[in-house]
Parts: sequence; structure tokens; C-alpha cells
Amino acid sequence: MGVFTNKIIAEFTPPKTWKLEEDLVFIEDSLTKDEIELLANIGVNITDSGTITCIRGMKTDLASTPRIVWGLISPWDVARAAIIHDHLYAKLRLYYKTDSMVYSTWKTVRALSDRIFLLGMKSSDPKVPSWKIYPAYWAVRAFGRWSAN
Repeated sequence: MGVFTNKIIAEFTPPKTWKLEEDLVFIEDSLTKDEIELLANIGVNITDSGTITCIRGMKTDLASTPRIVWGLISPWDVARAAIIHDHLYAKLRLYYKTDSMVYSTWKTVRALSDRIFLLGMKSSDPKVPSWKIYPAYWAVRAFGRWSAN
């Protein structure tokens, strides 16, 4: 299971984004060398040991949760995992726009990014209840393809 090394330190930048004032780091030791290499090849800030870093200055909308469901799952519930996921998807979008884009690679990295989101939610402290984790994960799997390209 992964671990976040710090809390979110960010400034709200209206109307909907937050700007990181410090790096946000997530260490996930279950990633294989091939998965790490794949993420690195599309530009993700990841070390050989599986440490993913969202750098200071990165902008995020936290979780793109429709306001109507905030009573059940608010962006605050899954915020750190969502920021890591935003970084992964930002790199995936850039890769999608390159001339060297390979659809099977894009598809694999998208699924891996979503899995890292799931692992991040499971690693959160305070704990996120499973009844919130899985709907958030499946929503990303179902609707994230539009955000990832």
C-alpha cells in the first residue's frame, strides 16, 4: 500500500482551481518496473522506486465531483489521490497530442492512472470509507476517458 508524505498545501485560485504551494508526494511500492517506465516515458514525475511527485505550482481542480453528489463524496474526501490522478492525466493528455502517440499505450497508462487513484484513496489518512472509494474509482473509469484525451 502507498503512502503520502505530506498534506496538501495549496492556494485557491478562482473560479475552480487550486495551486500547490508545496510538492505533493505519493510513494506506491506495488508498481512494477514496467509500469514505472511506462509512466516515466509519458512524462510523469516518478522515480525508479515508484515515488510520484506533483510539483509546487501545479494547478488542480481536486476531484471533478459534480456538486449534487458532494453530500456523499466531496472533493475533500479524495483530494490527495485526486491531485496525483490530475498529474497523471495531465501527462496523458500531453502524450495524446503527440505525433508518437500509440493508442494501446494511452489506454494502458489511463487504466494504470486510474488504479493509482484507487491506491491513493486506499492509502489516505484519515481513511476514506470503501463506500466512497469504489464509486469514485468507477466514475473515473467510466467517464475519465474524455478528460484523458
